[in-house]
Amino acid sequence: MKAIAFANNDIAVVAWTFGGKLEGCLGFAIYRIDVLAGTETALPAMATFKGQSADAGRTTADDPIQKFFWKDVTAKRGAAYKYKIVPLGGTPGALQPMPYGPLISNQVHLTPHYGALSVYFNRGILATQSTARALDATPGGGAPADKLENHIYEIGDALREDLAGKMIEALTALPKEAADTGASLYCAFYELDDPEVIKTLKPLAGALELILSNMPGEVDGEKTKDTYSAQRDEMKSADARVTDRFTASNHIGHNKFQVLVTKEGPQAALFGSTNVTAHGLCAQTNNTIIARSPKVAAAYKGYWDRLKADTLPPGPSVTGPQAEPLRSANAKGPVSVDLEDGSGAIDVWFSPNTPKARVSKPTADEPRPPDLDALFTLISQAQQAILFLVFEPGHPSIVDAIAEALRARPSLFVRGAVTDASASGEFYTAVNGGQTPVKKPAKGEPPLPEDFRVIHTRGVTKGDAFGQWTNELNQAGHAVIHDKIVVIDPFSDNCVVATGSHNDGYKASYNNDENLNIIKGHRAAAEAYAAHCLDVYDHYAWRYWLQKDDDKAWHFLAENDAWQDAYFSADDTVKSAELNFWLSANTIADALPTPTVDGSTRRRPGLQKQTAGLSPAVGPHAAKPASRRSSRKES
Repeated sequence: MKAIAFANNDIAVVAWTFGGKLEGCLGFAIYRIDVLAGTETALPAMATFKGQSADAGRTTADDPIQKFFWKDVTAKRGAAYKYKIVPLGGTPGALQPMPYGPLISNQVHLTPHYGALSVYFNRGILATQSTARALDATPGGGAPADKLENHIYEIGDALREDLAGKMIEALTALPKEAADTGASLYCAFYELDDPEVIKTLKPLAGALELILSNMPGEVDGEKTKDTYSAQRDEMKSADARVTDRFTASNHIGHNKFQVLVTKEGPQAALFGSTNVTAHGLCAQTNNTIIARSPKVAAAYKGYWDRLKADTLPPGPSVTGPQAEPLRSANAKGPVSVDLEDGSGAIDVWFSPNTPKARVSKPTADEPRPPDLDALFTLISQAQQAILFLVFEPGHPSIVDAIAEALRARPSLFVRGAVTDASASGEFYTAVNGGQTPVKKPAKGEPPLPEDFRVIHTRGVTKGDAFGQWTNELNQAGHAVIHDKIVVIDPFSDNCVVATGSHNDGYKASYNNDENLNIIKGHRAAAEAYAAHCLDVYDHYAWRYWLQKDDDKAWHFLAENDAWQDAYFSADDTVKSAELNFWLSANTIADALPTPTVDGSTRRRPGLQKQTAGLSPAVGPHAAKPASRRSSRKES
């Protein structure tokens, strides 16, 4: 029997097993134990038995969790928790604790800080019932997307704060530090319109060196090559040293990084997928890392200098030619850094890194870019799991490499979520042996087929709504998932996390200003990214099944114990691939010390005498060997 918890800065995840199916169990009450406060709170219910009213204040003790893993989206950011799992029997409306357990998990801390790396995730999924209710309660008329705009551009707005989470803290940390210490800040941005970040940047004046690229788009109904020209002028008026980097058609200056430079030199770098916009903060899933590493910061400062040198004076329509010196310097290989605190290593790649831009009609023997060659090789070496989130990677991309890895090793646990339906369709084609690049279906054509392991985003529609569930706003703008993440074997010492601005496809390496950061051996970061990836995947997976096969999709809680059959075989072997994945972990990764009296952390399991991730030795399966949970059967 086992309960094991994971966390990042935004959510906690807990998985458990009592060794097999519990006869008569109608689900589990989950209690959050606040380590510092010494309080115990039942998590809120997310579903009901058919015919019951979804009254406010109902908890999992009233309407139990009918799964063996769960995510706590109501956990307080910054807190330290354990989780208690109590099986419930009886009948709906008259549930009683069963005489097994309870299970108590290890302790987790909802923090972004993991030594030299601080890892941030926002909560930018719009297709939620809470956001739907918030928009419905917003006074005035208008479409949900229009109401959302009013919320996310208002500094301090409650919905903005909820969706952005700690990402505002992340994007403003280095600007505030530069202002407080007299340091300089070097930035390269693709987009810029968030009022709170701009408010933090402007006081830096000449201490801010900003390379601002151009994004074609539409402003006030008029097409433009520079969507953020007003913000460009605003930063110049604040005396920031702004370099206008305008790229050619089909090329973009896609970076979103910051470098803090003191008199001693580069000290810290911020990178990730988050554009400096209200939508990037609040209306897409995104991630950001702050690396407190002079060596990583120096790599980014060197790249910033190369971008600056590659930018022509104002005048021509293209001021960022991506000329040969920039390309050849980026192609020399990654800057390989062993983090100063010994927590892991990072290979930092920059692009464009090919000899020339991509041709309009690539051939089958198109050379693989060096950064993706490195990442594809790591994907091919995966032993247990590959998790990923991408926006619109194009073709070829990591989607093809992951499908190839799965074909070579069918036991791999693969889960991914994408914005672009053609990417999930491409995975379906590739994993089934197809070779032809997938094209988006024309309007009116049937959607591309999908494999349940890799799905595109969607919300609950009016046609899907049932019971207390209402239709949701799926997107506000082009991107829904905007992360660019690959996680490989997160519970291994050979774990890998790849993240950055790079969209993980050939086009990004050939044609764009990008960064790709391949983090190796950093267990804490890998666990945090794994929790984020499966949080996002799991959110859309039910919506996928709801639209794919409404009759088979979950609607209400089951009134008997048959729901457990999806998780355990008749011999009590775990058959759920996702449950197997979570239970396979031996969490030795550590964040900064959690704020407890004894200072116990997951790196020091000997101090966790009360829980050790195990339950009391009672229950119907207590005597069974732990190895029974090691089945790798896919489901």
